[in-house]
Amino acid sequence: MPRPTTRPSRRRWVAVAALAVASVLSACTSQSSGGGSGGGGDSTLQLQFPGAPISLNPALAGNGGSSVFTMLAYDPLIYLSGDGDLVPDLATSWDYVGEGNTVFEMQLRDGVTFSDGSPMDADAVVASMEYFLQAGGSLAPQVGDVQSVEATDESTVRVTYGRPNPDAASTMTQYFGFGVIIGPAGLADPDSLLNASQGTGQYTYDPDTSVTGDQYTYQRNEDYWNPDAQFYDSVTVRVIGDPNAVLSAAQTGQLDVSEGDTSTLSLAQDAGLGVVTAPFFNWSLVLADRAGTITPALGDERVRQAMGYALDRASIASALGPDTFEPSTQIILPGLDGYVDDAGTGYDYDLDRARQLMAEAGYADGFSMTLLTQPILDPNTAISQAVASALGEIGIQVDLQVESTGVPAFIQAGSSGQYAALMWPSAGADMAQVTNQILAPGTVFNPFDTTDQQVQDLLGQAFAATGQERTDLYEQVNQRLEELAWVVPVISTQNIYYVAEDVTGVTASVQNPNPMPVAPDADLAWRPAS
Repeated sequence: MPRPTTRPSRRRWVAVAALAVASVLSACTSQSSGGGSGGGGDSTLQLQFPGAPISLNPALAGNGGSSVFTMLAYDPLIYLSGDGDLVPDLATSWDYVGEGNTVFEMQLRDGVTFSDGSPMDADAVVASMEYFLQAGGSLAPQVGDVQSVEATDESTVRVTYGRPNPDAASTMTQYFGFGVIIGPAGLADPDSLLNASQGTGQYTYDPDTSVTGDQYTYQRNEDYWNPDAQFYDSVTVRVIGDPNAVLSAAQTGQLDVSEGDTSTLSLAQDAGLGVVTAPFFNWSLVLADRAGTITPALGDERVRQAMGYALDRASIASALGPDTFEPSTQIILPGLDGYVDDAGTGYDYDLDRARQLMAEAGYADGFSMTLLTQPILDPNTAISQAVASALGEIGIQVDLQVESTGVPAFIQAGSSGQYAALMWPSAGADMAQVTNQILAPGTVFNPFDTTDQQVQDLLGQAFAATGQERTDLYEQVNQRLEELAWVVPVISTQNIYYVAEDVTGVTASVQNPNPMPVAPDADLAWRPAS
């Protein structure tokens, strides 16, 4: 039976490296925020995101910080708090049925309606989840091997997986789309979701006051099931990509919460803005052409390994920003389940070893390679240029192809199989999440659908295991992926947020470095300090 969840449920990996950072309140008064309060406010929350949303349709949308575009209007089944807790939302309790982590059940909240007044029940939830699975969004491969979704009664939803899924609850949160529930009216006309929202969330999308690619406005949903958690009458998300423009808008009170940047961090602190940080991206050189179809040299794992040893990660991190960049030598960040502390695991800087491997593979004189990158998440393509320069030391001439029209275009190009290598970050709070990203076929990490039986066998065992047995298996997966060198880690970065003094409740952690402004519990939502 599903466990009763009467208070926030700690994720099973919460004991590892929990770096929750409370919002620092400081001296930048926002001109836009007012004295709203739970249950009714008279203010607008002004947010910023560096790019346009991938889609306003939750089944086709992105995750991470871009989840804000859907989270405002759509509730998830389970809410992930800034501190990394799994909290009841549209589902009030959940648990696995039987052994093996293959059958997962959720009990739904009573009395919830979609924005058009239709009821949120098990049939509606099942329909939304089934639509997500077949809609063709980029997040579908990350939610596990879903075999069926069914309503066992009017308030119970059961998900059955073809193989064990230890992170079923996490895939029901606001960051994965699977558990972000769309109402029947939206499912009947998916194109309508690009101009109107059909969720149960605290706000509804307002196309009349929104400007595509510039700002997205959301108005208070007067029929939201928990009005005590609503603190603003409206929320606006402004699209501003330039870090200096973001800082200027934050300093002048045009933004309440915005994404910071290492290049403006010290200026923001000097200006008295509150700063919230948390570990997030693990930037990697994605060697997609693992069979050497486009660039024959990449078909030899010794060449791929040589690239791993050629990167002076400490120098790259120091040059980019020592306060917010760290060398990354493994596919998972330190402190998370699957990271190996023993010496000998991970790529250390060893130029002699790199050159030796290149010579053994028959490429002592190097070769040429095209690398796809973008300037949105990698401002000025600084990380990509540093990697290209380092690879030049072992004779690899890198031609940077910059996709500057936005993240959606980059994802489309990177997933097309037209590029041998890409620069792209992974993110995740455990090995299941990370490997779901970097191994999922048809994505920027694996556009050529490459598989390795040893990795698949180890993951299958790990997903059905618990405790130390699972940890040991995760570490073996880590080491095998290092040997394959499909994804070569470079540096890890921290998410940075600037917070005005009249907004409180903003928290972030290694389990959730992308906090959201709304929450099903008033204590977890962002709110006016007054």
